[in-house]
Order: sequence, then C-alpha cells, then structure tokens
Amino acid sequence: MTAQLDLATVLLLHKSSFLVGALCFLYLRWQSPRNEGLGILAIGFLFLALASTLAGYGEQKLLPAFLWTLSSFTLGLSGYALFWIGLRRLSGQRLRRADWLALAIPLIGAIAGLITHFHVVNYVRASVFNTGAFLYLAASALAVVSDRKDEPLPVRAIFAASLAVGAGLCLAVVVGLLKPDALPITTTYAFFLLIISHFAIALFALVLVKERAEAALRRTADTDMLTGIGNRRWFLSQLPRFDWKGDALAVMDLDFFKRVNDRFGHQAGDQVLIAFAELVRANLRATDCFARLGGEEFGLYLPKTNEAQARAIVERLRLATEQLDVRFDGQRVALSVSIGVVVGRGAEHSWEELFSMADAALYQAKDAGRNRVITYAPPPASFAIDISIARTG
Repeated sequence: MTAQLDLATVLLLHKSSFLVGALCFLYLRWQSPRNEGLGILAIGFLFLALASTLAGYGEQKLLPAFLWTLSSFTLGLSGYALFWIGLRRLSGQRLRRADWLALAIPLIGAIAGLITHFHVVNYVRASVFNTGAFLYLAASALAVVSDRKDEPLPVRAIFAASLAVGAGLCLAVVVGLLKPDALPITTTYAFFLLIISHFAIALFALVLVKERAEAALRRTADTDMLTGIGNRRWFLSQLPRFDWKGDALAVMDLDFFKRVNDRFGHQAGDQVLIAFAELVRANLRATDCFARLGGEEFGLYLPKTNEAQARAIVERLRLATEQLDVRFDGQRVALSVSIGVVVGRGAEHSWEELFSMADAALYQAKDAGRNRVITYAPPPASFAIDISIARTG
C-alpha cells in the first residue's frame, strides 16, 4: 500500500484537488450575480495548484532546489492566505482592506527564506508551510461558524467541520515531520487525507452558495415586496394547523385607504403601507407573526396570548397608528386602523374558522365607526337556537 501511495502520486492528486476546486469556484463566479469572494477563492486554489506543480517538478529534479523550494513555499502560503480572504467574503462578512494583510505572512516568509535559506531544508520548509496552512484553515472554519447566527444555513456545520479537519491534518503533517513516531499514520497518508479534505472544502463551498440561493428564493416567495414583511403565503405557513387554544389572531384594515390613494396618489398610499408595517413590526414580541394579507389588510398572530393581553397589544397599535406622522407633498396623511381580534378557545377546527371570526369582528369595528378594536364574541346560545329552529322550520 505504501508503494502505491508514492510522493509523485500524492503531488499529482494534490495539484488536481486544487485545479478542480478552482474550476468549481470560477464556474460559480460566472453563474452568481453576487460578488461572494468566489474569484478570490479560485485564485487562491490556482496559486496552490501552481505551488504543487513546482514542487512536483522539483521532486523530479527538473528545477533547481533553491528556486522551486522558495517559489512553491511562497505561492502555496499566498494561496492559503487568498483562500482565507475569499472564504470570509463567501461566508458573508464584508471584505475589509485589513484582510489583505494576510498576504504579508507569505511575503515575510519569502524574505526570511532569502536571508536564512531555511526553505532548502525539506522538513523545516514543510513544517513552516503546514503551520501557516493550519492557521489559515482554522481561521476559515471560525469564520464559517461565527456567521452562522446571521445566516443559519444547514451546510455551515459540515463546511466548518471539513475546514477544521483540513486544519487538523496540516497540524498532523507538522507533528509527523518533527516527531515521526508520534502519530499512528505516516506523513504521506496524512497529506493524502488532506487532499480529500480539499475536495470536500470545494464541494461544501458549492453547497453553501446553492443553499444561499435557495434561501433567497424562499424569502422572495414569502416576502411582501412593498413593505418587506411576510406575505399571506408566509403568514398562513406560520399558523398552527390545530390547537388554537390560548392563541390570538388579529386582522387589521387601514381606514379609508382608498381616499388616501385618490387624494394623494398611489405613491403616498405605498408610503402609508410601509410606515404602518414598520410601526407594527417595531412594537411586537419576538414570537409574534405579522404579515400583509393583501391591499391595506394585515394579519397578526399572537401565540400564548389571552384576550386581555391581545386587546392591550392591538389597542396600543391602534393608538400608535393615530399618531403616525406620514407626510406627502408637505401634507400630513391622517391614518387610523380598524382591528378585529379573536382568541382561540379550543373549539375551532382550522385557521379558516379563526379568520372568519376575526373578519366578523373587523367588520363590526368598521360598522361601529372605524378606528377601534372589536374582540369576537360568539353569538348567544338562544340566538343560535333560534337560527337552528328557523332553518329546520
């Protein structure tokens, strides 16, 4: 098995892993409308492929030792530095000018090589190089993990794990070079496993871009494009299918909205909708769901909220809407909102039934003069009996 995994074969696979990764990154950069650091990642992998090629030529005695050792060391470490810069950008962080200082490390290494000639000693050069690679890969794994809170994509965990494994294998190579008997595997096999991790890193970078694109499509499908809040489709997906007991649902409708459009124009109407959406969103709890259902109608789902709490919340929103200062062409647009509220009691069978009750309360609020909150109350039992007798009679 050792004979099959000779150094020339390993170097060929090493170079191939970087070339394949660079081609993947270039293809994604061509396909992606966003600048996500893919171009920098591709350049970094190309640098690493070139460094591996020079090392292969050097092992075959086709290049002078002083030339290929220093050039492959500098190019390879620069490739890992560019990889870290590109990966931070891909992960979601803004590219900073200070990030480019990562390229100072290979530059310092090249200057140190010219002065001390440490690079001509194979185990010293390889140890320094793999230590640098370990630091860059570990920092890359940390970047992927730290951005998970802002963009919780499923692939981030396994992507960070593959980077961490790559960093660990670089460290294993260093240990194997300095203390050959300290590890259960040879340095050559650790290097071979590192090649596999490079393929995995490129693969999970592709998956990250794919998952990000799919998440963006889902957000677009679930977002009202004018106000930026959820749309009816998203709102309905957030509602529980059963067991509404203890939850509240409110349907809100801006009063005389057509008059706003007729008097001030549709641009003013859009400003009103946006301002109202921002007002409500700023006054909700983290667990509440708020969406534009269509036109000037909005829905609000309040989980674990009793009738008194629900009424207090929407009454506060109603009063805030009266105070909302929206101006168009120097004139203030007077606003008010009618709200119908229903609290689940456990007898409802679907969200359609809850919506019907909330709508009934909303229309009561409008019929009563608008700019008020009405909580749905079931009809009296005698009234229900009278209706039943009338229908059977």
